Amino acid sequence: MFEPQGEVPDEIAAHLVPIRIDGIDVGWVLPGWLERLLQSPSPFRLEGESIRIESVLQTFASRNAALARWADDARHRWNLPGWRDERIVLRDAGRPILSIERALLRPLGMVLRSAQANAWCMTAAGPLLWVARRAQSKPVEPGKLDALVGGGIAGFDEARSTLIRECQEEAGIAPHLAQAAIEVGSIGIAYVAEYDGLAALHREHVELFDLQLPPDFIPIAMDGEHEAILPMIPAEAVASIRKGGWTREGSAATLDLIQRQGW
Repeated sequence: MFEPQGEVPDEIAAHLVPIRIDGIDVGWVLPGWLERLLQSPSPFRLEGESIRIESVLQTFASRNAALARWADDARHRWNLPGWRDERIVLRDAGRPILSIERALLRPLGMVLRSAQANAWCMTAAGPLLWVARRAQSKPVEPGKLDALVGGGIAGFDEARSTLIRECQEEAGIAPHLAQAAIEVGSIGIAYVAEYDGLAALHREHVELFDLQLPPDFIPIAMDGEHEAILPMIPAEAVASIRKGGWTREGSAATLDLIQRQGW
């Protein structure tokens, strides 16, 4: 589990309270959400300078059951946006600790593991990147430019299987093309964002892939996640990133690709 870093000002980091399970800090909560977490009924308890889950909840299964009940109550109590009915498993050194509804990762400051592909092709004029514009309906960073394909790793899925599925669902990239994706590393992202009117901590661990597509293949926005898919030469992408309007992870991954390829 990586600790908050990146765009988290010191004055905000000083107010983060850890959620600690089995001696591991699995989340980081800001004051507004701390107050909500402790409202009864809740499996969370404030003990000293950290938040703990009730001592009787010592197994993966028991924590999941208790957190599922709390999540369902929280969803209706606060009418929380962006609910996915998608559970994310948090692990430590591969060991599952708990699973939680994805929409609650930000309020709890827990890490979203995700897979992301920079898709590109080589044309007669040189390299061409495929860039996505996120749909305005997205609860997180709507309308911003992003890498072509990305998705949270749910349940016990792995990065590659998640990526292959998302390639098909988001951009119409068939599995036989998506399987050519090459894993090139990972990045950790942490920043403060608003969720349901309160400051919350977004944390993400992104597994990065490069995906070279055939020059005659044109990705198509398939499932409503993208408002548009745009072709950009590397210089256009760099200029666009400098102007802003990109997701943090999308801009970091795209610049990484351009630098590695020497474009």
